[in-house]
Amino acid sequence: MVELHKVFDKVLQDKIRTIPGKAKVIETAKTKGRLLAVHGNYDYVEKILPHCYAAVKVLIQPNEAPPNLRDFDVVFVGCPGKVSVSQWAKPLVSFVEVGGVLLTTDWCLANLVQPVFPQTIRQEGTAQGTFPLHVRQPGHPLLEGIASCEGTRWIVEGASHRIGILNRKAVEVILDAPTMGEPAAVLVTFPVGKGLVVHAISHFHLQGSEETGEYVSAYLVTNVIDEAIRRRHLEPLAPRIHVLDPSKPSSPPRIRIVGRR
Repeated sequence: MVELHKVFDKVLQDKIRTIPGKAKVIETAKTKGRLLAVHGNYDYVEKILPHCYAAVKVLIQPNEAPPNLRDFDVVFVGCPGKVSVSQWAKPLVSFVEVGGVLLTTDWCLANLVQPVFPQTIRQEGTAQGTFPLHVRQPGHPLLEGIASCEGTRWIVEGASHRIGILNRKAVEVILDAPTMGEPAAVLVTFPVGKGLVVHAISHFHLQGSEETGEYVSAYLVTNVIDEAIRRRHLEPLAPRIHVLDPSKPSSPPRIRIVGRR
C-alpha cells in the first residue's frame, strides 16, 4: 500500500501543475478552510483527515452534539453516521443551505441523509465486491483534474448501502459501476440552497488497496474541499448599483455596476 501522505502530496502537486487557478483555491483552503469530521466506526475519517488541506481540522465523536456548523466549510460524516438526527438535522440543513458541503459515506445513507434530506436518495439493497468505475458526469467539478478514472476499481465493503435515486431532476450521478448491478451509483450529489450534499457508496480509506484507487479517492475528497472553498470564499460577489452624484455634470444621471468591496 502506498503511504497516504505521498498520495495526497501527489494530488496536490498535480492540481497546481495542471489546473489554472487551482493554486489560489488551495491556498485559500490552507489559510481559511475549516473542516469538521465526525468519526465513523467503519469509515475511518481520521486516516485521511491529517492529509486534507485546511486551516482548521476538527474531529468529533458521533455521540457529541453538533458544534456551530456555520463555522465550517465541509462536514464529513463517516459510516455508519449514527449521530442524533434530532440534534443534527436542523443545523445540517442550515449549514448546506448557506453554501457548505456535506460529505457522507455508505450507511450514512439510511442513518442520516435519508431522514434529513428526504425525497432525494435512499437505501435500496446492499452490494459487495470490487467494481470498475464508469464516469457519468465527466465535466463535473468534483472530477476536475482527474485525467481518467474510467475503469478504476472501487472497493465496496460487505453490506454497503446501494444508492437509490428518488429525485432524478436534482440528484446527479457522477460515478457509477454498472457491473455492480442496480442501483449502480457510486458517487452522487444534490444541491440544497447554495450548498451540496455528496454521498458515496463504501469507504474512501478502503480504496487504498490499489495505487490508482488511492489517487482517485484522494482526488475526490480534496475536490470536495475545493468546491466548498469556492462556494464559501471565492464566489464572485454580487454587483451593487452605484448612482453617481447627480449634481455632477451628467444628464441624465449615470448608473454603473461596480464590484462590492
